[in-house]
Amino acid sequence: MAVISLPDWAVPSGAEPFLRDFGTVLTPFLGGPEQRINRLGTRFGLRVTLPPMSTRDKALIVQSRLLRAREDRLLMEWPQPDFDTGNPGAPLVSAVVASGTTLPLKGMTPGYVIKEGQMVSIIHGGRRYMEMASADATVGAGGTVSATIWPLLRSSLSVNDVVEIAAPKIEGLVSPGDELSWQISVDRLASFSFTISEGA
Repeated sequence: MAVISLPDWAVPSGAEPFLRDFGTVLTPFLGGPEQRINRLGTRFGLRVTLPPMSTRDKALIVQSRLLRAREDRLLMEWPQPDFDTGNPGAPLVSAVVASGTTLPLKGMTPGYVIKEGQMVSIIHGGRRYMEMASADATVGAGGTVSATIWPLLRSSLSVNDVVEIAAPKIEGLVSPGDELSWQISVDRLASFSFTISEGA
């Protein structure tokens, strides 16, 4: 499958992050205590709105890429407005990780602080996985740090897998399971709204 990106000028005018939670809560029908069951696979998505654009040029390009991303995957930067990610260096996974919520990193700028709630994307096996830092973590003098992330890793990681912190990106299908439509107004402007959801 190919990975498709929107043009640089197709900047969203609005984005609504959401969480796909595959866990569940068991509620006893006789009134006993509820029990949370966590399951592997919790992942992120975005509901995106693009500003109106001319149907004669830019809209045709956006239309083409969104329709093709229904079968392939769309790649776009995760919005973190007014948050300065700073200069994290060139983060790489520093050890093999089979599962869990700890992300060992190397190649980072000493003294850099990964902030709680900050998003990161990990590239493994040609696919990106979105994760969120669940606690502050300060990079040591050697450029290494063990960051705590959430949710549970959905794939094992290899040494030297790239981790995107300065500009994390989400990769997934466009509007999976739903129809994709757009509006064309009488003033010949097209408006696009779509959902991108991680598929793995």
